[in-house]
Amino acid sequence: MKNKKELKVIIGIVLIVLFIAGLSYFIPKLLSKPSQKLRVLKNGEILLEHELGKDAKFMILDQEAKEVSFEESLSSLSDDERNPAMHEVNFIEVKDGKVLCTESNCNNQICVHTPAISAENADLPIVCLPHGLILQIVS
Repeated sequence: MKNKKELKVIIGIVLIVLFIAGLSYFIPKLLSKPSQKLRVLKNGEILLEHELGKDAKFMILDQEAKEVSFEESLSSLSDDERNPAMHEVNFIEVKDGKVLCTESNCNNQICVHTPAISAENADLPIVCLPHGLILQIVS
């Protein structure tokens, strides 16, 4: 009789430990949000992916994306680089979880006047049609 009782207690303890171990594994996965990233596409090609949680500024010059200082702008580029007939330039800021196209040498400036995108409005990309550029938020 005593052995059966002890066996039931041991099985009960093992089940409780397994249940707690399972909870400690699955609860953080359920509560964590998937990391959100900025994805920059140019003519369908991925040029850049960057986490929304990290503030940065990028310059897209033709088919190349590179991180630049926040002080960099179109006016800091050479006349040759700024020339829309020769180069396609966009400046993109990731700040406080929001993405914004701050400057462009495109002819219509719609990308610059589009409001910032973030995780809350991730289904609305910023598009620069003249340059074939799409800024979107992905998980």
